[in-house]
Amino acid sequence: MLSQVSIGKISQSVPLKLHILLDRSNETKISASFLELPNCQVEASTQEEAIEKLNELLHIRLEKLEIIPVEFEWQLPKQQENPWVKFAGVFQDDPDFAEIAESLRKERLANDDEIAEV
Repeated sequence: MLSQVSIGKISQSVPLKLHILLDRSNETKISASFLELPNCQVEASTQEEAIEKLNELLHIRLEKLEIIPVEFEWQLPKQQENPWVKFAGVFQDDPDFAEIAESLRKERLANDDEIAEV
């Protein structure tokens, strides 16, 4: 389905792909609408008539619309530095901290062994 798009004095054809939803829940009428444009809906006796009416409605609505492509530059907000990073490695060469860390590791391993036995 091609649609006419008017930009200023330039008129061009642009491919426009839409999905039609046909509703046959009413025994006498078929409702047709575009999934992408839920406000565009028609009723007809046959599927062909419904699609034709829907196309006409779309062309009427598109005549009043104008598509204007716009580009803009978007800058992502700067991520804040993790506050804990500044403490990384502070105790790297501290022998007292190494001793404390080893003691904590042994205690945790002992606790893990006790939990596993239960």
